[in-house]
Amino acid sequence: MPGRGSAGGRPWGPIRPENTQAGKLAEFLRARVDESGKTLAVLAGEVNFSKSQVSAYLAGKIPPQLFVTALINATVPRQLRERRQEEAAGMLRDAVHPPRNAVTVAAVRPPEPPERVVDIATVQARQIETYDRLTRSLEQQGELRQAADNSAKLIMVLLGMINQLQDRVTGLTEERDRLSQSDAGAALGSAQRRLARAVAQKERATQELKRAQEKQRQAENLAAQLQIRIEELTDELDRLRGNDRSPHDRLPDAGQVRQSAPESEDLEGDDIDRVLARVEAVNDSDADIVDRITTELGKAPGSVPDNPSTSPDVQDKGQLAQPDADARGTNDERAASSARYYAERTEVSVRENGPAHPKTLRTRVYHARWTGQAGDAIAARDLFTALVADHVHVLGPKHFETLTARDDHARWTGKAGDAATARDLYKTLVDDRARVQGVNHPDTLAARAAHARWTGQAGAAATARRLYYGLVADLTSLVGADDLDTLATRDDHARWTGEAGDAATARDLYDTLVADRTRLQGISSLHTLAARTAHARWTGKAGDASLARDLYDTLVNDRTSLQGPDDLHTLANRRSHAYWTGQAGDAATARDLYTLLVFDHIRLLGPDHPHTLTTRHQRANWTGWAGNPARARHLSGTLTADRRRLQGHDHPDTLTSRHNHAHWTGAAGEAGAARALYTTLIADRTRVLGPDHPDTLTTRRALSHWTQKAAEEEASPG
Repeated sequence: MPGRGSAGGRPWGPIRPENTQAGKLAEFLRARVDESGKTLAVLAGEVNFSKSQVSAYLAGKIPPQLFVTALINATVPRQLRERRQEEAAGMLRDAVHPPRNAVTVAAVRPPEPPERVVDIATVQARQIETYDRLTRSLEQQGELRQAADNSAKLIMVLLGMINQLQDRVTGLTEERDRLSQSDAGAALGSAQRRLARAVAQKERATQELKRAQEKQRQAENLAAQLQIRIEELTDELDRLRGNDRSPHDRLPDAGQVRQSAPESEDLEGDDIDRVLARVEAVNDSDADIVDRITTELGKAPGSVPDNPSTSPDVQDKGQLAQPDADARGTNDERAASSARYYAERTEVSVRENGPAHPKTLRTRVYHARWTGQAGDAIAARDLFTALVADHVHVLGPKHFETLTARDDHARWTGKAGDAATARDLYKTLVDDRARVQGVNHPDTLAARAAHARWTGQAGAAATARRLYYGLVADLTSLVGADDLDTLATRDDHARWTGEAGDAATARDLYDTLVADRTRLQGISSLHTLAARTAHARWTGKAGDASLARDLYDTLVNDRTSLQGPDDLHTLANRRSHAYWTGQAGDAATARDLYTLLVFDHIRLLGPDHPHTLTTRHQRANWTGWAGNPARARHLSGTLTADRRRLQGHDHPDTLTSRHNHAHWTGAAGEAGAARALYTTLIADRTRVLGPDHPDTLTTRRALSHWTQKAAEEEASPG
């Protein structure tokens, strides 16, 4: 039946399509116009087509792609626009290339059979209910996106404020110290009060920064979940509505979050308090929104995870991400729950639409991604292997969803442990994205970055350095030297320059990167701190252990001030500081630093955590190098027993601990016992690693040394 041409306008005329598919497209576009409530005169101005052209295309004439895109943009809410564009594009493609048995449809439809009329009231009621749910979901998503945007702005404000407060604390400390020497009396008391206030404000700002970062993460995650619900409700509404008009004229717009601005006094400290009060108000408002919508969705708010350790220091290599067990468990549970949910949705979609339907493909993609996020990279890789083949079959090799599925497949192939295959998959993807989307398209540039990363992970550090060098040049030309993507790529280029064997150049690259990140993001930015960490590491690797020690010493103080003494980044920098302190020639101080670190690691991570075991390893060695081999023998012996229990008799770390235990046994004056320990170790290392492995050869040389020492002791009189 004909509907209205606009809100309150004349009814639509009959559709006289060129073919059946064109008729479906016209009905689809008319429904979008009805939902928008716009007149044809208004639409004509917005889509840049005449009113007569708009009428003709909505009456069944096959429109150009430009018209379809413009009409969807003018009539569909932003949250649904991409989905409607995809649906319209498919209908237009079918209209332009109809099947051979397609015939032109009649202008007048046959009357509805009586049995179709019986359930119309029930269908309309379900339609209204579904639309109400869709409207509420869109409102919630709008609120969450506003909350995430608020948090992003707060993060930038707070990072600058913390930097400002650090300068204020430094200045007030100097003022207090100067006044204390001159016995200034009242002025000294004022300086002390202002200093205490500034320190408290800095702590308060740091806490609000953590809150804003967590609320941004929660809001973005919930908004992504709501997007799936919106798509499902849209599908349900389309099935219920058919060609009828929506029970509402348009979808709601999200409201704005109000920010409070309490009164303040006119001192600098009071100005900061006023800003912090506004920050707290926005954080509180966003927290209320996130918690309320989380409750409405039936999920408990996630806990705030500790920051992962991202130190690239040599002694922590290969142990980059170690969040605490509770946070990791919470994230894994959330991902596993999402994976189960999309597995069920996939089964439903397969039954209703078939395994290769575009809607089923999208649900399968979500299932595969969450499967990987839940920790099963191998299963995610295998799911995407099948998805790539189905995308190519259904959508074609050049479709953007096919290219995205290939990107996911390559990523999870690498995550599953096959860096070489991931590298090769990304290489072909880079070529195809460049051909289909252009060499300067963001997706092409992202694929190039992934190709470079997995090239390095596959063992070709020099090639990765070259690839990143070219990418830095292109990004600098396209988006500018100060763009965050350019800075991140410069970081990767510097890293792989060092991994390729050029520590001095890596040090210099990080030196300039630290300066640029400090200028653009502030000295307290986490990205700046990470660049400073890498600069310190490569400074030491380039041969300047004393400077590396001093750089890490400053970093430890800054990390402690900004992130707290128990943050994993702080612990990682403390490990590096201890290491380079020893390398700079102060074995006793290194020993003491590692001793404190062992206790802190046991308290924070537990006695069996890999970082705890590594720290105990370093403590034992520096104890021996500081002149106490007997104590080092004892420490390495207990560590060896724990590694056997936790990692197994043949684990490389266990073998290393056994080697060190044997060494310190000999250094403590028991050459015969050292010889016996090395004799059993050489047999195990030969069996596990092979006779020509470097570690096996090292043990063989040590066995020869202590065999000779034992013989000398046995031959000596008395």
